[in-house]
Amino acid sequence: MSHLYPSKSVAMPAKTNYLFSGVWIRWQALSLGERFVCANILLIPIWWVAGLYRYMSSLLLLVVAIYERHKHGEIRLKRPTVPVMAFIAFGVYQVATIFFAYSVPGRDKLSTPLILTFVPALWLWYIQSNNIKIRANVVAWACTMSVVQMLAFWLLAHFVIPESFFLPLQIRNIHSMVTGEDLRGFKVINNPYYLIPYANYGNLHGWRRYSLFFIYPEFFAIYLGFIGLISREVKNRAWSIGLLSGCLFLLFWSGTRAVWVALPMMLILHYIISNLTKLWGPTIVFALMAIVSFTTLAVPQATNLITAQFTQSTQAINEVRDNSSEVRFEIYRQTLQRIRENENEMIWGHPAPGEVIAGVSGNDNAVIGSHSFVLGTLLYRNGMIGTAIFAFFWVSLFVWLYETRNGRPITCFCILVFYVMLSPTSPIIYDMQISALIILLCVAIRRKDYQAPRRLMSYA
Repeated sequence: MSHLYPSKSVAMPAKTNYLFSGVWIRWQALSLGERFVCANILLIPIWWVAGLYRYMSSLLLLVVAIYERHKHGEIRLKRPTVPVMAFIAFGVYQVATIFFAYSVPGRDKLSTPLILTFVPALWLWYIQSNNIKIRANVVAWACTMSVVQMLAFWLLAHFVIPESFFLPLQIRNIHSMVTGEDLRGFKVINNPYYLIPYANYGNLHGWRRYSLFFIYPEFFAIYLGFIGLISREVKNRAWSIGLLSGCLFLLFWSGTRAVWVALPMMLILHYIISNLTKLWGPTIVFALMAIVSFTTLAVPQATNLITAQFTQSTQAINEVRDNSSEVRFEIYRQTLQRIRENENEMIWGHPAPGEVIAGVSGNDNAVIGSHSFVLGTLLYRNGMIGTAIFAFFWVSLFVWLYETRNGRPITCFCILVFYVMLSPTSPIIYDMQISALIILLCVAIRRKDYQAPRRLMSYA
């Protein structure tokens, strides 16, 4: 199988007789599933210009359903696994909460659990039912092309295109133009209706926090973290180092401190597992990872400790985002206080977002129940019952991945732990509609030496 992979003497794959032709991948050598993944990674800028990130996962699922009906006359699904049933149960719980709080102002719409929970659950069910496999080096190539796109766009936005081209808001995405939605009062930062590759933050003059094609700089950083971990699966040392270096450079401009801390830790963990599992035993290592994941999601004391560590580890860069840590601490303190005040809502969750926290002026985003997936999205919004259901789903997914670990790279497990590390300080790992696609891709990824089928239209 050595002829499938790049030479160590060049930065990109060398010409081979099968998978690569110079720096390009051979489209005919890919399975249909691999083509599907590559195409959508390469078309990320188009999804951004179209303004369809909110519906990306749903639209892609619809395309697959239409293909299945046309090709096979049915959508091929087997009996759902425990993770699928647990995630669907979490969505049912969210829907029930919405119905019981139907008259509460500001409650979630039914489309929220549909897009954020049920669609990813159906994707997971389909991937597991059809045993879909995507080779890691195919994903690495697509991610390399994506990093090249982002670096080119960063150069244009930073040195060529004047800031007045984007700000004040003036370039709407296609979805906004077609639907007529023009919410200039929505907010300048993270506005999903306009094309904004960056926004100005902090007291430092000229500091731009970049999001490029991803609306939110936090998710931009998470995507780069995913690519950084994928780069460790590349055998070609120059290609691997080059891809990781590009990720780290772009990650700096995202200004996302949690990822700055988490990614190096996960790279170290990846190295330890890759090199020491024969000594320690993979069962012990993966069992420890599962225990850490469950403890972080389910035990508030552990969550608070991790949150404090994140805050302490990033004090050196606080001046870039003035008072950010203090504001976050106040959000977490008042959120935890609100959870404790009402035993009924502590168990079942708060049906609507909280108000702007006291003591912070001029920041409408600083509301109770925000800026944390564990403390806000789970404990505050879904209560202890919803948190327990989600924690069961997450642990069962980890267990399923371990039980089906044959051919699965270590990176897949590291990315799950990466999400867990970000969960105390980042709600975007759930609230960003395409965030689940990274986890779903981890379910399908296999090692570089996995042999793709010769039948080009096969998924598995």
